Order: sequence, then structure tokens, then C-alpha cells
Amino acid sequence: MNRSYFSLSNILYGLLLAGVLSVALIPGGKVWFLQQLMKIGLFQPGVPAGGHGDMAPEMRFLTAEGLPVALSELRGKVVVINFWATWCPPCRAEMPSLDGLYRQLKDRPDIVFLMVDADSNVEKAMGFMRDHGYQLPVAVLAGEVPDKVYAGTLPTTLVVDKAGRIVFRETGAADYSSRKFREFVGQLLDAKQ
Repeated sequence: MNRSYFSLSNILYGLLLAGVLSVALIPGGKVWFLQQLMKIGLFQPGVPAGGHGDMAPEMRFLTAEGLPVALSELRGKVVVINFWATWCPPCRAEMPSLDGLYRQLKDRPDIVFLMVDADSNVEKAMGFMRDHGYQLPVAVLAGEVPDKVYAGTLPTTLVVDKAGRIVFRETGAADYSSRKFREFVGQLLDAKQ
């Protein structure tokens, strides 16, 4: 019985096992893996084809500086809300695409980004942003959010249009650098209230 330990199938199985172990055991391995899948076109956000969403319920937040923000006060602006946590690999995987979108649009007065830390730990969230070179504005909840809007699944991303309707809701990681999503946000910004 002449058996080769270095057959093509054994090498492929070894590489597959190494990949699975690296995703499971190496800190940041799952984040890196998800980001690679995003680069090949997976995890594209489901951009709505049209129509209008339901009115957003009142939600209250505190900025990292401790300033109160009520969603109703942001009428006339497009609002991007992302519920995330520093320990959440899918949240961390999508963060570069959200940061890129923010950097592209941050100078527009008609859009607001709220990166809502699910743990309500402003210092830790700000440290995460700083350590990774992100410019995204951190916020925390200052009240309740209905389960139909945010049921605790991380990440969850909402886009509220200028009229105060939730026109986009995505749970799970998504690549917000896609042309289709950026065009969708651009159309919301160009729309009259």
C-alpha cells in the first residue's frame, strides 16, 4: 500500500482546515474573512426599488459629547443609523464601508450618521474608532427603540428619509461601498421632502 500524504486532496483539506481554524481561533480572523467576501461582491445591501417606508418612531440618542439627539429633530435630513458593538465581527467587517460612505458625505448638511454603540460604552467605542482610523460619529441610545426597528441583532442599519420614513433596514453585515447603495443614498439626498 503506497499512499502519498502530499496528494492534492490532502493539501486542499489541510488548507481548508487551516482556514476554518484561523477564522475560529485568530482574533480578527472572522472580520478579515467577511471583508474578503465583501470584496468579491457578497453581502450587498438590499436596496429598495421604490415606494415609501413606515414612519420612524421617535428615537432618542446621546452623542459621544453627551448632546441629546431626537430623531424627530432631524426631519429634513437623511439619517443613517447603525447599531453595532466593538466585539461584533460582522459590525467590524462592515465598518470600513460605512466609514467610506461617511467620509464621502460628511460635509453635506442634509445627512446625519449615528453609529449607536449597543453596549452604551462611549469611551470604548470612541477608542475603537480612533484605533482603526474611522471618523464615524459615535452615539448611544437614550431611550427605547421598538423591536420592529431594532430587535438586538448586530449590526442593524437603518436609513430614514427626509420625511422621517424608514426606507432601508438591513440586519447583518453589508458592504455599503457598493455603487447601488451610494446611488440610493444620493437619490434620497436629492429628493424634496
